[in-house]
Amino acid sequence: MIIKTGTVPNKGWNNRDVFLLLTGVFYCVFFSHVLLVFFRPRVKDLFADGGQLFSIVFSIFTFQGATVLLIALFLYTQRMSWKKAFGFHIGSPLTVLIQGVLLGVAAFPVSLLLVALIRWIFESLQVGAEPQEVIKMLQQKEAGVWLRIVFIGVFSVLIAPIAEEILFRGVIYVHVRDMGFPKIAAIGSAVLFGMVHSNRVAFIPLVLFALFLVLLYERYANLIVCIATHASFNAANLLFSILMNGENIP
Repeated sequence: MIIKTGTVPNKGWNNRDVFLLLTGVFYCVFFSHVLLVFFRPRVKDLFADGGQLFSIVFSIFTFQGATVLLIALFLYTQRMSWKKAFGFHIGSPLTVLIQGVLLGVAAFPVSLLLVALIRWIFESLQVGAEPQEVIKMLQQKEAGVWLRIVFIGVFSVLIAPIAEEILFRGVIYVHVRDMGFPKIAAIGSAVLFGMVHSNRVAFIPLVLFALFLVLLYERYANLIVCIATHASFNAANLLFSILMNGENIP
């Protein structure tokens, strides 16, 4: 794997400050999981879906929401603007956005084939493969499933790409790279990206997709291209899931 580095400027962030940022994100995720395990059995009877949507909303606020807030605080302590930190001022924003959308759509069929291959291997080995959250929702045949799908759409197309790209490519990858370890930065951030999605069938495709996003960031030096690619990739995945399971929707 060859990654041409240097296009994205060195940020000069302090190791201690980045460590504190990542520690804050970790504790938010950890304690939110603990609280979710504790509260979901106690509130599931209050919701028609057994607390499924509640769990998703809770997770969004405690991971993606907390991540954006902590990074905002981190940039404030660094006296650095969002534009300078993530290259939002580099190139034409509209051009970068459009190219990112097209790249995400182009990457989806490749990922789809890899997922199908891995799922076939798992089934051949009689290894269980957990379906994606949206697939499980579509298979429930409940009234109101569209509301949850719309919510998942807003989350996966708008919220998740922004928070995750800023964290994994904008902070983790760039900082480790700036420490002098570009390969570890690329592979490590990609593996972490795959792990947080907690889907073993999609793990390898997500790692490869994350490496593709690293290449794009180094090529464009503007994180908008990664956010747009991630967003359109998720949108294509959601649309495909709906089309393939449309007969289950009330």
